[in-house]
Amino acid sequence: MTDIFTIHTQTKKSSIPRINIIGTGKVASTLAVIWHQSKQVSIQAAWNRSFTAAQHLKNYIPHIQLHKQLHTLPPADILAIGVSDQAIETISKQINQADWITADTLILHFSGALSSKVLVTNKQKALTGSLHPVFAFAKIETAINTLAGHLCAIEGDSAALPILQQLAQIAKLNSFNIDACQKNRYHAALTISANFLVTLNAYARNILTSLSLPQNLAEDLVNQLMQQNLDQLKIMSPAEALTGPIKRGDSNTIAHHWQALKPSEQIIYKALAEQTLNLSTLSKDKYQQILQILSLKGG
Repeated sequence: MTDIFTIHTQTKKSSIPRINIIGTGKVASTLAVIWHQSKQVSIQAAWNRSFTAAQHLKNYIPHIQLHKQLHTLPPADILAIGVSDQAIETISKQINQADWITADTLILHFSGALSSKVLVTNKQKALTGSLHPVFAFAKIETAINTLAGHLCAIEGDSAALPILQQLAQIAKLNSFNIDACQKNRYHAALTISANFLVTLNAYARNILTSLSLPQNLAEDLVNQLMQQNLDQLKIMSPAEALTGPIKRGDSNTIAHHWQALKPSEQIIYKALAEQTLNLSTLSKDKYQQILQILSLKGG
């Protein structure tokens, strides 16, 4: 099996693989620091559209070479692209113009939504792949200390998979393979579970604060209930963990909710209630009764 270390034994380029970071956003910077701290790879150089923004890496990796021009990056064994999704294809075209890229060079990106197929290899010889940590990268400093143990999706050329697995392992991530053609649907599910959870939290808080409740009390009420249900979901299926008026078929309570909500709030409530009905085991009559309430106008 080809792996990141075997490649170096064969090519005799260096004792450990050399990585160039292209785009120093939160994900790329976090992984660069963690990989550097492992001492199993060498983070040798980095380029970022804003040179000033890339300088924070010097605080963690003092020897790193920061380049103002993409074409001046030195030869490397792995090129890790950490730019925005919209720029990945363009950047991959530019870096593939380097004459030192070989069949053993791995070009990867960190996007959850895009597959490795977006990476353009003009010479049709470099390996391509993607490595997507399932983690909310809010702050680099926090991520460096808490990323270990989280899941990580990988996909790409068959020869690239062992390398991607080892890169994930070095970062203490638990990797799993995903089909390239399923990345968009995969990422949609993650966005719903992560970003929309935050949106749902804000939606519930806003309803409570409109009652003149103190903000900290509104936060506690929503956060505690959310956390309790997240804990339940670790040991139960969604259908088993479900509680509340829809679970009970309590149409009177649903009707009171509906009347108390503003029209703009009803839009979200209706969408969520309809999905929640699908988790219930209500009779057809109770199911239709609740749907009828959710179709009423006004609030």
